[in-house]
Amino acid sequence: MHKQPISEAVEDDDWIPDGVMWPPEREIDAFEVHASLAKAVAGSRGVRFFSTRLIDVPSDAPLGAVQIIDEIAAEACGIYPTTYVADVDAETGDPILVDEATRPFKFPSSGGLDGAISTFCKTLQLAGIIP
Repeated sequence: MHKQPISEAVEDDDWIPDGVMWPPEREIDAFEVHASLAKAVAGSRGVRFFSTRLIDVPSDAPLGAVQIIDEIAAEACGIYPTTYVADVDAETGDPILVDEATRPFKFPSSGGLDGAISTFCKTLQLAGIIP
C-alpha cells in the first residue's frame, strides 16, 4: 500500500473543507427529519434525507448535526438543528434542553452529497453559525 506523505495530505483542501469535516452521512427516514425541513420540501419528488455530524477540525470539537436532502433535480436543502442547555431544573438539577434549528436553506448542488454538505457548511460559516 502506498502511503502519502503528510505534507501532501495537509495541502489537499478537498479532505478538510474550510476546517469542517464530517463522518460518512447516513440516510434517514422522513419521520427522523426536522419538521421545518420536511415542510420546506413537501411535495418534492425524488427526495432522500441524510444526516451527519459536523466536526471543527482545528479544535476537534463537535459542532452539531446537519440534515440535508439531495433531490434528483440537482438542488439540495439543508438545516442545522442544535440542542443546547438553556437552564437547570432547580429541584432535580437536570439540564433543561432546548431544540433549535436554522431555517431550511435551498441551493443548487451538482457535486453530489459531499458537495452539498460542503456548500451548506460554507453557508453556515458565512452566517457565523459555525467557525
